[in-house]
Amino acid sequence: MRSNNAHESFLVYRGLKFFWLAVALVFVAIVLYIWHEPLGVPNGGSWLGYTLGVISAVLVIWLTWFGVRKRQYALNETKLKVWLSAHIYFGLALVIIATLHSGFQIGWNIHSAAYILVLLTVASGIFGVFVYARYPKLMTKNRAGLSLDEMMGQISELDQALLKEGRQLPEELNTALLKAVRETYIGGNIVEKLSPKRIDCPTANARNLIETKYADLSSRDQSISKAIALLAKKQKILRRARRDIQIKVILRIWLFFHVPFAIALLGALVSHILAVFFYW
Repeated sequence: MRSNNAHESFLVYRGLKFFWLAVALVFVAIVLYIWHEPLGVPNGGSWLGYTLGVISAVLVIWLTWFGVRKRQYALNETKLKVWLSAHIYFGLALVIIATLHSGFQIGWNIHSAAYILVLLTVASGIFGVFVYARYPKLMTKNRAGLSLDEMMGQISELDQALLKEGRQLPEELNTALLKAVRETYIGGNIVEKLSPKRIDCPTANARNLIETKYADLSSRDQSISKAIALLAKKQKILRRARRDIQIKVILRIWLFFHVPFAIALLGALVSHILAVFFYW
């Protein structure tokens, strides 16, 4: 029998287990920060500062390891969900613990650079959570049971039918249909992938032409009515295919920020640690 955990969202996995663990960690850190009485202003150089710094460093390394871990094919969906849930909530906890570690002392130095990169990495991760919580469902709904390859196959079949009907139509319409078959594309540049409505679609142009100039002939000419129906069906599938690519790009594009921030954070963390030991 399949476990109910398989149907749980990574955000509420096992009754928010990792959320409560992260809350407990943050609570202990805040209590210690309030209780601690350092010499001078709070800073990362006190015993509590070093303790929170070690915890922050361990969290950064562990959270970064998720990027490697999730690409291991041995992990099943449930294990990935466990890692992702822990990654999210301990990533949020890291912000508070790193802030307490700094003692709210921010300046123009490598230590503050590491802290700023923590904020940027977590912020980009939060956007990633929003993306992965929302867009896979939209992709499934948009596809209506079809894969992108199946959509492309249907478009190819419709193109063949349009070419056949076009041979019996006036030259202007035949030319428009030929252009719709030969010049219609799905992807395009990054702007067109993210905003498909910007695409000057020959299929849409052909449909507009036939419906504005030849619609009144459709009742008498079966080829025109068939062409209109074929173009309408092709447009519908094109919208789905372009939407599918748009969602895929959105799902991936945040990684172009999150991964570089994470790598830069690791570099800044190493520099931060070396600087601390050098001046210790």
